[in-house]
Amino acid sequence: MNSNQTGSSKKSFLGRLAASPLYVKILLAVLVLVLIAAGVVAYLYSQVAGVFDTGDAGSLSQLTDEDIEANGERFYNLLLVGIDYDSDDEGRDYAEGKGMTDVILYVQIDRDKDSINVLQIPRDSYVGEYIAEGVPGNTGKINEVYANGPDQTNRINNLANKIYEMFKLPVDNFVTIDMNAFKTLLNVMGGIQMYVPWDIVHTDSVTGEETLLVPQGTHRIDGDTAEVILRNRNYAQADYKRLETQQYFYAALVRTFLEEYELADYYTACKNIAYYINTDLDITEIWGLYATMTQVEPSDIYIVRLPGGGYTSPAFPKQSVYALDRDATAELLNAHFRDPDMPVAAEKLEIPTDVEWPYGVTSDPGKTLGDVNDGSQ
Repeated sequence: MNSNQTGSSKKSFLGRLAASPLYVKILLAVLVLVLIAAGVVAYLYSQVAGVFDTGDAGSLSQLTDEDIEANGERFYNLLLVGIDYDSDDEGRDYAEGKGMTDVILYVQIDRDKDSINVLQIPRDSYVGEYIAEGVPGNTGKINEVYANGPDQTNRINNLANKIYEMFKLPVDNFVTIDMNAFKTLLNVMGGIQMYVPWDIVHTDSVTGEETLLVPQGTHRIDGDTAEVILRNRNYAQADYKRLETQQYFYAALVRTFLEEYELADYYTACKNIAYYINTDLDITEIWGLYATMTQVEPSDIYIVRLPGGGYTSPAFPKQSVYALDRDATAELLNAHFRDPDMPVAAEKLEIPTDVEWPYGVTSDPGKTLGDVNDGSQ
């Protein structure tokens, strides 16, 4: 493995994008939460720019394989990570205060097609017995890699390198956000109109009694309700189904910001959640992302979950994990996240294959945010 900085091609690509007119549409804060970029004039951004820094995530210095082509300047790749710092239901502190990655999204801008592909990586994805060479895992899940990997100074490298190791997907920039920002953002906005695709219920672990938390249907949801919807994993397919529920949230947030909000609303929201965000993006790169987003519609944003199924590893007998299907993953990535002339064979992906799926494998065909049902269909 060699250190291969993608900075020069990234700067060139984003620099060209930054030449677009500087008119305001959406703030960077929206990019973090709904997979679309935020635009704001330099003066307004300067009011919050000091809060956006790398923070606990550190600096990105990804290791890549020179034998795997990065597809030149066609793609720009952003890693969006939602970190949960709260203790779990049993009172255990997540990673001694370093947090666990509750949401992992790989966002790729395809410059040739003026489109965006979003890969949802389940937090329970099985990475194997070791999260890195010589570093044993506690659960075998990818959500512990960020906090417990070997690089404790630049923790973003732990996750970025694991993603490259498993999927051969390079990362150009990153954004991490405290999951509490979801609640804060929606409360500042006064809520969003969202179609909840199914009843959100809580099942008592002792009695089995179910309590309806949010009924199916279209609702104006505030931050507290959004937290219930986004965190709920009380499904037969647990984390995999939760990712589908989150797709409805992303689509609703995009529609709300595009249809209802003015500049003052964006600015207020950004000011209130900036504290929760760490990123290595600078102002020029942010403008480049904004310029790209003015050229796409929700129908140009494709979102898909990784294929796999439930599994209990002998190394972690008390943990139910999500074991990825390596062959199906390779097929998915080659179809949507790589140049068709530069496929990567399944054998190159360092995804554990000594697994079994007692409940079967689920494969997501993916959809665009424009195709996500808003309740009117």
